[in-house]
Amino acid sequence: MQFKDVVWTTLGWSLGAALAFGILYSALVRWVSKRGLEGQTAWSVVIGVSFTLLTMIPVFGIERVVLMFCFFAASGTPMVVEYLLRVQDEMQKDRKNAQKLAKDFLNDAESANRQKHLQ
Repeated sequence: MQFKDVVWTTLGWSLGAALAFGILYSALVRWVSKRGLEGQTAWSVVIGVSFTLLTMIPVFGIERVVLMFCFFAASGTPMVVEYLLRVQDEMQKDRKNAQKLAKDFLNDAESANRQKHLQ
C-alpha cells in the first residue's frame, strides 16, 4: 500500500507527540496505581485512546478521526460499563468478606476472653 499525499514532517511530529504522551501518561498511570486508587483501568484506556486519536488529526484529517472516535465510543462504552460494574461487585464482595473476617475475629477474641475469665 502506497501512502499518498502524506506530509512526512507532519507524520513525524504526530508520532513524536503520541510517543511523548505515551511516556508521560504511563508515568501518570503508574503514579495513580501506587496511590492505591482502584478501578482506574477503563478510564486510563479511554483517555489514552482519545489522545492517540487526537494526535492522528494532522495526518488523517478531522473527518476520519471523528469517525474513528465514533467506532471507539460504540465498542468502548459497553466495555467501560461492564468493567465498572465488575469492579464495584468485587469491591462489595471484598468489603463483605472483610466484615465477616472482622466479626469472626472479634467473636474468637471474645470467646478467648470468656475462657480466661471462667478459669
